[in-house]
Amino acid sequence: MSEQPSAVLSFAETTVEALLAAAIARIIGLRGRSPDELERDVRMRISTLVEWNAHLVLDAPTAQWLLRASTVLAVYQVLEPLAGSAKVIAILRDAMTEPFREKMSEYLLSRFGVSQDAPAQAFARISENFKARGEARFGKAFSYVQDVQDADRAFTNIHRCFFNDFFRANGAAEVTSIFCALDNVWVDALHEARYGVRFARPTTLAQGADACRFQFSRAPACAVDEEQEARWSHRPGGP
Repeated sequence: MSEQPSAVLSFAETTVEALLAAAIARIIGLRGRSPDELERDVRMRISTLVEWNAHLVLDAPTAQWLLRASTVLAVYQVLEPLAGSAKVIAILRDAMTEPFREKMSEYLLSRFGVSQDAPAQAFARISENFKARGEARFGKAFSYVQDVQDADRAFTNIHRCFFNDFFRANGAAEVTSIFCALDNVWVDALHEARYGVRFARPTTLAQGADACRFQFSRAPACAVDEEQEARWSHRPGGP
């Protein structure tokens, strides 16, 4: 029996205050705009975006993602004239991924059922839970289709993503990459040898493909042993 998630952990900290604070610390000049003015403009824009995109809401999870995405887009739209698209996207990506990284153990358990007490069971838990928990967590605005499911592979294609739909509909497809980057955080964590999992995402909707392909594979035991040896040999004081 797989472990049940203790709580549904969100991607990261995406409050207006946190995102603006991160941005203001890295933008050289605000062109006469005060932090209070920026926050006021962002909050007004969030309300507008939520209202304009209310038709995208299909269920309770989608309502949560609409608010989350509207917050990120509003901050982006207000700050982009001050620092440029690439700079603001980098700032927002870092502001969201760092808090997420700090809670990775809890997220792996909540999202995939991967326990730190049984890392060797990671592939089995992911194979069992990636699609089922994804559908429950993300809601009807995401479409999960199982592609391959066997003893050593668990491939799932996401043919519809709310974030991709939302940002494209609002003329800011480039912002979707921020949410794609959040996946990279848990991917990096799962690539630790102790989990025995390999992952590939060869295509994404954000890049114009027909699906985001999430491909998990069980790592051969020899590959895990080699990685563990490599990690040990590079540690200070190692052989």
